[in-house]
Amino acid sequence: MSRQNQTFKAATNQAMDLFSGLEPGSELGTEAELCEQLAISRTTARNVLSHLAGLGILEWEGRRKVLLRAPTVADRFPPEDVALPAERAEHQFHEWILRTDLPPNAQIHESELARQLGISVALVRDLLQNFRVSGLVEKNPNKHWTFRGFTRDYALEMCDMRELIEREAMRRLCADPDHPALPRMVEMERLHINLLARDDSAMTEFPALDARFHRLVCAAARNRFYDEFAHRISIIVHYHYQWNKRDETVRNREAIREHLAVIQAVLQGRSDEAREAFDQHLQTARETLLASVNWS
Repeated sequence: MSRQNQTFKAATNQAMDLFSGLEPGSELGTEAELCEQLAISRTTARNVLSHLAGLGILEWEGRRKVLLRAPTVADRFPPEDVALPAERAEHQFHEWILRTDLPPNAQIHESELARQLGISVALVRDLLQNFRVSGLVEKNPNKHWTFRGFTRDYALEMCDMRELIEREAMRRLCADPDHPALPRMVEMERLHINLLARDDSAMTEFPALDARFHRLVCAAARNRFYDEFAHRISIIVHYHYQWNKRDETVRNREAIREHLAVIQAVLQGRSDEAREAFDQHLQTARETLLASVNWS
């Protein structure tokens, strides 16, 4: 994908975020204002407006632009279309760890991982170097990498920080009845209901959905440091969550129900109930993580 096309798709998603809190019939700002809000060129802004007009989201005649309907999740470009190449590679790397039942002390070979992910060895090396701070990988004298667990104390400290950040993010989400994250919460509800209705073999898909849910909560705070923390913690939590197979199906179904209780309370404007349900879920998540096996 060209950088220009990627910029257009990312700007389109951002514009939909801007417009999602407005009522149909609202007059939209000028092209210059959109350029300033999204940090894009006038040409890109016009392409975005033309695309949204084609979807029936807005009417654009001359200088007049009117919102016709709220954007939906289906209108958005998927995350993989708007991510930079390095971001897509990092997502692939995280997904690989979640899909692969790597035991503690397993070796990782840069060339083999590059082949599996379809990316360069240099990019794999950069990913592993960046991931060293998590404590899950370390470089060996023989130039191979070792995938390691992490200590119980590390996990406790991480849970403490996770709860501080995600509770504040949930508070901000609940405090804004027009929060731009709400349309994505609607999609989250659909995904959770669909997964809960499937048979037990589908429960292996839950860790990835769990990661998406918690990252959406953090993103609701609209704070880049929260986003970075969510990015780092998701792979640690969900590796251990998936590696611990004891009562996996039961645990995953219960977690889906806990997520749904939070999501539905948020969507129905029951803020106190949403925050209480989220606190309960964080406590369950802590207990599940600390019950993981092979602590070092």
